[in-house]
Amino acid sequence: MKTLLAAAALTVALTGPALAQSDMHGMHGMQHDAMPATTKVVDGQGVIKGLDAKGGFVTLQHQPIPALKWPAMTMKFKAAPALLKPLKVGQAVTFKLKPIGGSGEVVAISAK
Repeated sequence: MKTLLAAAALTVALTGPALAQSDMHGMHGMQHDAMPATTKVVDGQGVIKGLDAKGGFVTLQHQPIPALKWPAMTMKFKAAPALLKPLKVGQAVTFKLKPIGGSGEVVAISAK
């Protein structure tokens, strides 16, 4: 019985943080498939919906990203502030995304 309780406690301890990190920045419960472990950088297209150049975040309404099995959606991503300075809300962009957990970091972005 003690072994069963210890195993249950260990399972909760190990999976709890992973479940807590799956928020997707306000995706309201929307889920998509986990990212492949071998993916390095993927291409995407979208429209800028929000910018925080000083804080290093961009909100993109992106088209489907087949390499990640993601449908079209709006997500907030990390990005180097220098990448974001020349951009404006409402611009159509192409970007390169480094997948991280259930989100990612924009490593290159340019206006169409």
